Amino acid sequence: MRHPSDAPLPESPFTGDAWTVEERDHDPARAAWAESVFALGDGFLGVRGGFEEAVGTPAGGAVYLNGVHETVPIAYHEKGHGFAEASDVRPPAANALGIEIAIAGEPFSLDRGEVLAYSRRLDLRRGLLVRRIRWRSPAGRVSELRFERLVSLVHRGLLAQRVTVTPQGFSAPVRLRSHLEAPPHGCGEGGDAADFDPRLGPALGENPWCLEAVVREAAFAGFVHRTRRRGIAVAALVSHRLSGGVALPEPLERDGGLLWEITMEADEAAPATLEKAAAYGADERAGHDALVARVRDELAAAEAGFDALAAAQAAWFEAFWDDASVGIAGHVADARALHFAVFQVLQAAGRDGRTSVCAKGQTGEGYEGHYFWDAEIYVLPLLLYTRPEIARALLLYRARKLDHARANARLLGHRRGALYPWRTIGGRECSAYFPAGAAQYHINADIAFALARYLEATGDDDFLLDHGAEMLFETARIWCEVGHHDPLRDGAFVINGVTGPDEYSALVDNNLYTNLMARAHLRFAVATWERLGREWPGRRRALADALALDADEVATWRRAADAMFIPHDAARGIHPQDDRFLHLAPWDFAATPPGNYPLLLHYHPLVLYRHQVAKQADLVLALFLCEDAFDDAERARDFAYYEPVTVHDSTLSAPIFSIVASRLGESAKAYGYFRHAAFVDLCDLHGNSAHGLHLAALGGSWMALVFGFAGMRPAGEALAFSPCPPAAWEGFSLRLAYRGRRIAMRVGADETEYRLIEGAPLKVRHHGHAFELGAKETVRLATAPAAHETAR
Repeated sequence: MRHPSDAPLPESPFTGDAWTVEERDHDPARAAWAESVFALGDGFLGVRGGFEEAVGTPAGGAVYLNGVHETVPIAYHEKGHGFAEASDVRPPAANALGIEIAIAGEPFSLDRGEVLAYSRRLDLRRGLLVRRIRWRSPAGRVSELRFERLVSLVHRGLLAQRVTVTPQGFSAPVRLRSHLEAPPHGCGEGGDAADFDPRLGPALGENPWCLEAVVREAAFAGFVHRTRRRGIAVAALVSHRLSGGVALPEPLERDGGLLWEITMEADEAAPATLEKAAAYGADERAGHDALVARVRDELAAAEAGFDALAAAQAAWFEAFWDDASVGIAGHVADARALHFAVFQVLQAAGRDGRTSVCAKGQTGEGYEGHYFWDAEIYVLPLLLYTRPEIARALLLYRARKLDHARANARLLGHRRGALYPWRTIGGRECSAYFPAGAAQYHINADIAFALARYLEATGDDDFLLDHGAEMLFETARIWCEVGHHDPLRDGAFVINGVTGPDEYSALVDNNLYTNLMARAHLRFAVATWERLGREWPGRRRALADALALDADEVATWRRAADAMFIPHDAARGIHPQDDRFLHLAPWDFAATPPGNYPLLLHYHPLVLYRHQVAKQADLVLALFLCEDAFDDAERARDFAYYEPVTVHDSTLSAPIFSIVASRLGESAKAYGYFRHAAFVDLCDLHGNSAHGLHLAALGGSWMALVFGFAGMRPAGEALAFSPCPPAAWEGFSLRLAYRGRRIAMRVGADETEYRLIEGAPLKVRHHGHAFELGAKETVRLATAPAAHETAR
């Protein structure tokens, strides 16, 4: 078995400079994959990179709206008590991309005539997608076509397009047929059961949408659809601007959608240009008139024209990249991959406090639009240290779903507390396979960990008082519900019958990651209870009354944390992943065909559960998040043991292995794992990028640079770093937000530079050497630790 750290990457068809992702030829075989790569979004609206002219075909793209979902019953042949009864599914919305083109009566298509030149270019610095084609029609006429597209980060839910058609050496009528297609009737994989991929999800059997209103006004037209069961209303409104003073005709209703038929005369000096804007909005409570009014206000921004929207978009991204700058010197491909990762995470993250980050963002149908614990552990850190207000919104989503988490806990038999679901959109548990889904109790601790990091990095006491403390206390209660003090282990607190991050080991006792994260969770809850008592005693009394929480119960949390059982194998000098893992039969990697990965698609779960094989970072994730629970020698031995038995069938795995390898001084391994995370979609390393991008891996690649190669460790009022740049780079740079400051870091092979851009002086540790970074001050130190310094 080859591991990502030493496996060479296949050549990517997507090239460009450090700030562009470019496709220089059209290959229908990778069309769906490219649609994911060239997807655009704003955290709410997501538009796959389909072709405007491919109306009514799979190549015509799709539109997804974060948080807009339908409820679908889960059918069981044998259903147990407390099983999830329904799943949330995010269906595609009305598609406004479509623009059919005919030049001198000949329909334009990449499948007709001859493509003389082709390029599609995603500008990561400006948030703009441009496709250019030089096309010879079957009749021999040559035309230039330019397609421009953006999803605005300034105006919520706004898609803007511009199509320019330039006949070369002749004049002709250009007919443009602009579409607003009705939402498709279904989503998901469908097809033969033998080809079913559980990562994609089942097909939606019935049309989830019902038409509520057709909207026609002088400046725009569109639809309001509503999901049948959930009752979520979605408005999609479209407006146009035409060149040459051509009047816009009234739209026709066609195949459940709207169609505008436009004809313009064009030649080389006067191309035919169509600007099209579509605005989307969603609301579960508002009537369609109020929703249409709100969406119309966003659409009004398009009246200024595409150039004005593109300029505003460029200005927004300039400010973002100024705050979140991250760069790699001496390796263009790696720099491009990292910029792409940050760009796509930014586009995927919900900003309204009512949505989170889907596993695939809004780039495809994989995982049905569900949110997982990936959002808190893999995506939130990038946002926290670059755009903390978005990180706050992601935590606010969890806080607003606290009642659902309480209901989920009762469903699983817990008398008190809250248990967040493993996968969800609306707040309920949507996993039909509880051993590797709902049993992942660690998600409570993951959310608490993210809350602790957020409060540490921002000092946002208002969030703690208004939302965080209640969420923290209610989720902490679960540990004393699911765990107990075991008299056969001298009263140690054990947590049995749960599943850790490794889904190839299910329903285990004392999963090390879960126990360590639960201990951290409980200690954070106790410390927060005590802090509330010192600083806001009135707020604590009110919260204690509301939750029926008292000091005696908090004392049980402290006792559980202090007595937490941490498994350790003294003979091997390593930590077992759980009570049974080291007793399982080894997996026969030599006899496993290369085509049988991922194992979950080729072996029954029971086969996997009986063997010593890990799907992804589990104990190794604990080595990162709970680093202080291990000494240097333990970390090295644990990593050496678990690396050979981990198959990395999950894209969550590689970035964590990269971070830990960096901290162990295994630079070559760290770099290999980093590249596997950063290029997971640009190289389609797991063969399913067509279903959507892997947001956790993309966020994880940024983490691998910041927490691995830069060695950042937040430390309360201070930041600690232990930089170790890969040999393949000349160096790297990054900017971070922390406690109201903005700092810049530039790491070279020999020298590291720290600069405080904004804010009060900050305490910094560099390989253990402490100093204070003053306002607008630059400090330069040797990148490698000096002989007298001790790196953590």
